[in-house]
Amino acid sequence: MSCHKIRVPFGTIAIHVMCQMSRVERMSMKIIHTSDWHIGREFESESLAETQTQFVAWLAGEIQSRQVDLVIVAGDVWDRAVPRGEAVTLLDDALNELRTAGAQIVMISGNHDSAPRLNWGASRQRESGVFIFAEDEDFPTPFVFERSGERVAIVAVPFLDPQRAPQPLDGEEGTPRLRTHQNVLEDALAMGRGRLLELGEMPSIAVAHTYVQGSSISDSERHTVGGSDVVDAAIFKGFDYVALGHLHRPQEIEGNPAIAYSGSPIPYSFSEDHQKSLRLVEIDETGFVAATTIPIPVGRPVKVLTDSMSNLLKRPEYGAFVGHWISAKLTDELAQVEPMRRLRDRFPHVASVSYDSTRRSGAVGPGDGSVDITTRHPSEVIRDFVVDLQGRAVTPAEDELIIQGLALVAERTDA
Repeated sequence: MSCHKIRVPFGTIAIHVMCQMSRVERMSMKIIHTSDWHIGREFESESLAETQTQFVAWLAGEIQSRQVDLVIVAGDVWDRAVPRGEAVTLLDDALNELRTAGAQIVMISGNHDSAPRLNWGASRQRESGVFIFAEDEDFPTPFVFERSGERVAIVAVPFLDPQRAPQPLDGEEGTPRLRTHQNVLEDALAMGRGRLLELGEMPSIAVAHTYVQGSSISDSERHTVGGSDVVDAAIFKGFDYVALGHLHRPQEIEGNPAIAYSGSPIPYSFSEDHQKSLRLVEIDETGFVAATTIPIPVGRPVKVLTDSMSNLLKRPEYGAFVGHWISAKLTDELAQVEPMRRLRDRFPHVASVSYDSTRRSGAVGPGDGSVDITTRHPSEVIRDFVVDLQGRAVTPAEDELIIQGLALVAERTDA
């Protein structure tokens, strides 16, 4: 609602009062910013489908209770370019649940997604209030979202592979520009920004899946060697809010609440030991109003425990982590027998076991910490080697290969 001059007996005083009332009555649009769902992903070979389903149910409840108008998913919707059937079904069910809750949805493809697969059926999805932007071989066309008389223009840019995206426009004096993520994204945003002028005056949101310089990263994100995928925050200048995806840690860029990562909804690596959350963004006709961080109460937290096997199994303070995903780093000098099985007696969700010390299993040659492997069965030595090398126990299939391999060696030795 805007302020208009009107004829009243009390002149400018009455006009001032009416303006103040307009500002109080002005309705803001409520938008949830989330990203990096990675539907179909596993945590150290353990399925996360149940947790991801719980997240969607919780999100639908937030949409209803907070009367959210729009949900923005800033890329990496699936975890792989060719998602499994159950991941496709989970996303389909999620979109239905969120639409039933009352919000419309805007999503872009990320670097984990296949743009053509995510874009399949996009025109039909629009009819039900799901707007998918995965066309990564052309410049973006702004989308105007309208709800209860409020409007916002959205420039949704899917993840751009510099080799697939349009050739960067020439620089000053016709100088060619390299195919870098910075250049192709800068061109896409500039083109989208220019097309906004055709729509008239209204607030605008940019959605992008990228790595902005100076951001904090996690172990579970893909990065290009040498930092060629890094972009400068300055390319987002002019937008009222920038909804970023790709990095799993929630964070504002340069302390600006109007340009931020929401982070992933659940942990996908042991480096993601922070509180997971999403952002509730309010936009009115003047632009960005506020952003509120909403903690996500679902999902198993992660914890790295470093101590001896005996202490991990017995000390009471570690009891607080029995419900966590656990990465155990053993400080024992000697290799432990069946460490994964023993730890799971206390920590049901231990996902990896490794040794914190470099002196284990005789790895540095004979010495005080070495183990005489001549007294142990070869299969035990091989299993411990896998634990030492990869920080995990052998799988049943690998164990079968070990047994078959040793049997074959024994046959040939006897022959």
